[in-house]
Amino acid sequence: MFEAQVEDCLLRGDSPRLVSLLHYEGLTGSTLIRLDQLVTKELRRSGFSRVLIVLKSLEILSENKDDLQTLVSHGLTAKVLLWFEAVCDLLMSDLQRSSAPLLNLAEGFFDYFLLLGQASLPASQLSVVLLQLLQLTLQTEIHFPLRLEAIRTFNSVLEVLSREQRRLIQNDHNHSQILPQVAAAVLTVGDYELQVSLSEALCRTTPRRARQHKANQWFSSRDISDAFCDIRDADFELDCRRFLNFLNCYHGDQRRVFTFPCLRAFLSSTQLFSPKDEKLDEFWIDFNVGSGSVSFFIDEPQGFLWGSIHVLKEEVDHYTLQVKQNGQNFNAEVHDAVVSAVKLLLVLSCHII
Repeated sequence: MFEAQVEDCLLRGDSPRLVSLLHYEGLTGSTLIRLDQLVTKELRRSGFSRVLIVLKSLEILSENKDDLQTLVSHGLTAKVLLWFEAVCDLLMSDLQRSSAPLLNLAEGFFDYFLLLGQASLPASQLSVVLLQLLQLTLQTEIHFPLRLEAIRTFNSVLEVLSREQRRLIQNDHNHSQILPQVAAAVLTVGDYELQVSLSEALCRTTPRRARQHKANQWFSSRDISDAFCDIRDADFELDCRRFLNFLNCYHGDQRRVFTFPCLRAFLSSTQLFSPKDEKLDEFWIDFNVGSGSVSFFIDEPQGFLWGSIHVLKEEVDHYTLQVKQNGQNFNAEVHDAVVSAVKLLLVLSCHII
């Protein structure tokens, strides 16, 4: 009877009704095992939309602290992590990596992990959640926007943890082992926004007093490690921009992010303006070879001070690039990799320093 009722909920896409059914059945270990068997079966048969309904139901249940603690006591976190691991494997499959239902399911897991981060779970459990998010971010085969969302979720979870929880995670051996890979990805990932989020993750998982020592291990150049340690938490966005501009320029033509200070930028006929921040010295435009995009931050009067624009090359019909030096037009060679990666729907008037 339970399985038939669950099937009806899945057919109707009715998460609230599934929540009521789980309450009626009882939030017991037996109920959770049956739910686990259902999700495992659906993942094997690519029933991603149906699994998302189950996940949304668990999200509703988990908003109640008592219900969440009951589920956690019966092993919910371990089961959810096994489901997510299966999703990650599918995301790297040639047959499934571009599946919209699968991508939506992955984003549903990110939302649920944020909720778990706010629920004061044991640091040992949260540490495994965070580790899986880092591992997904580092997988170059996975859809790029999903990798960016994974590391942003990682940082958002860390942001809401208590100081003691963060300390326990910072001291976790598995996290210490993966941080060199995160630092290496900052050099190679080829997208400014992902570079920022990876740098933020390094800062959040490393106590300030240990940052110089760790940075010297992560980066082969002392100049780069010193530039990283100049990032102040209070001015993270601005200091991280200085660090990444230095880092990318340091690698010359081998860099995978090319950054230009720009005088004017247009998206179609609409002029875009840099964020209104007195500490911001330039209107920076990033040509991202890795993600095949152009990204920049703009003033967003109706929302936050910094709005983010990320233009993928597939979304662009044509582009024009105009380069100026000392107010005079001149011909300049633009790196072939940049041109192939970033077909711009932008008209830029750039001042190259």
